[in-house]
Amino acid sequence: MSVKLARKLSTLSRIGRGGCRLLSLETAGQSETGLWDRLEAFQSVSAGIAGAQDLEGVADEALKLALELAGASVAFIGLVDDAGSRQQVFSRASDPARSVTGDEIEGLFAAAATEMRSATSTVHKPVPDLSSYYGLPLKVGGKVIGVMGVAGGGVYTVVQRQGLDILGNQVAASVEIFWMQQRRQELVEALVNMRADLDRSEKQRVLNEERAQSALRIERARELAVEALIAVSTHARTGATFSSFYRGLTESVAELVGAGKVLFWQLNENRTLTPIPGSHGIDDQFLARLYPAPAEPFGGNLTSQVVYKDFVFRAARSDVKGGSPYGAVLDTLGVSSAISVPWRAGDQRLGVAAAYDSKNPDGFSMEDAWVLQMAGLAAGLVWQLKLAETDLTTTVRRLQKVDEARQVLLRNMSTAVDVARKRFASELHDDALQKLTAAELHLQRAGDVGSPIADARRLLDQAEQALRKLLFEVRPPGLEVPGGFEETIRDRVRMMYTVTGIEAEIDLRLPDHQPHEIKSIVFRQVSEALTNVEKHSAATRVQVVVRERDGGIHGEVVDDGRGFVVAERDQLPGHLGLLALRERALLAGGWCEVTSEPGNGTRVEFWIPSPQ
Repeated sequence: MSVKLARKLSTLSRIGRGGCRLLSLETAGQSETGLWDRLEAFQSVSAGIAGAQDLEGVADEALKLALELAGASVAFIGLVDDAGSRQQVFSRASDPARSVTGDEIEGLFAAAATEMRSATSTVHKPVPDLSSYYGLPLKVGGKVIGVMGVAGGGVYTVVQRQGLDILGNQVAASVEIFWMQQRRQELVEALVNMRADLDRSEKQRVLNEERAQSALRIERARELAVEALIAVSTHARTGATFSSFYRGLTESVAELVGAGKVLFWQLNENRTLTPIPGSHGIDDQFLARLYPAPAEPFGGNLTSQVVYKDFVFRAARSDVKGGSPYGAVLDTLGVSSAISVPWRAGDQRLGVAAAYDSKNPDGFSMEDAWVLQMAGLAAGLVWQLKLAETDLTTTVRRLQKVDEARQVLLRNMSTAVDVARKRFASELHDDALQKLTAAELHLQRAGDVGSPIADARRLLDQAEQALRKLLFEVRPPGLEVPGGFEETIRDRVRMMYTVTGIEAEIDLRLPDHQPHEIKSIVFRQVSEALTNVEKHSAATRVQVVVRERDGGIHGEVVDDGRGFVVAERDQLPGHLGLLALRERALLAGGWCEVTSEPGNGTRVEFWIPSPQ
């Protein structure tokens, strides 16, 4: 035996348990020479184990070497967790065509339980279906992490067992290193994730702070906007003139946004903006620097964008760089900061609301812009309201003048009509009726000789009744008598009953202090409606209601006659009664409505205002 081989045997024998020197007794066999050859390869295989990239690679290299060292048919490695429960099992057979069954693995693992409990290497009796078994615990730092064993190799020599022990220590160290690397990687990943979580937390914290600050700014802006609305409404309720309202409004806005100057630019008909005098903090010298600024719906200049595109302009000396157009605006205005927003009322563009010289060194904020917009919107509505009030006042004055002219016209017409009616009534009474009466007297002297004379007398009597009815309608004598207003209407209703036999229900509550022209119009409305009933309705009952209501006299004449279609009756020639009813009421400043349906009677309703 060579010196090199003897040295290796001596070294391995010293590694044996308890310093036993059995190698001299076991080197006689030819198989020992082959074992040394296998041990020569141990170093390179160990290096392969150490260089494996994963746990499966470590186990595969270790089991391959274990089979070579022990000459066994089966080798396995079982790893356990801290509680001693099975975690992973790796197995390998010397014959590639043979596989290790599950029962064999269970038997090997059960046989290893003793080693795991005693933490010592032991040779056991054969495992079922396999010959002798040798197993040893895998320990690192005094802690058992698993077990490695071989079986099916006959009697294992001391050198084989020592080689397996050395291999077991190598495997245990490699497994622990792999686990440490794995834990290190997990720790690195956890740290990376923790760092990412911290970054996300920091971003979320910054975002939350920004949101909180934004919420505070919005809340503050909302409070200021409410104050702006209150200020606008307060100034609006004072009933002040435009100039007083405008001065008070600009002063309040200046206080809310912290501005030295507040100015409203009004949009004119020629599409230019001009400043409104009387603004807060604006003197004549400042106004002298201003000039009309053009503002077109599709213009690209700054004023057009603010007026028509709802652009919010903000600029401050601290933010304006050289050559900036905003700097030129500040230079022209002669201010340190400026802000302007559209001044509008709904869709109507009124101009621009602007504030200058902010008390804040950084200039105006977007919250100030919001407050200015709210104030501008509210001011626009109030501005429109005051313009509407002015227009309404002008319209009322014009209507009052028109009404006065109408009343004068009505009185003049009534006077003229009354004169004409009086002359007509006088001539009718003194001429036609007198002659009819004389004719009747002559016929009475002639006696009832024949039917022609009787017929003539009857016709003359009817003519006289018709003329007296016409005389009553043309100039009812009771209207000029104190307390005769209601009685005149009652007389007209009784006359209808005498002629037609139509029953009437009367409800009259009329004041007698009305001027003669109003009494005359009301009587003629009732008389015209009753005439229509007499001629066209074929009614059996009529209801007449006339009373004071809503600053005038309201009347209704309702019959139960045949009715008609109002739209058709209006188009028929010769039916001027309905037209006269409406025109007479309109001329007096009132109204008249006629409603009717075939078979459901007719309702004539009118209202005549009392003179103021």
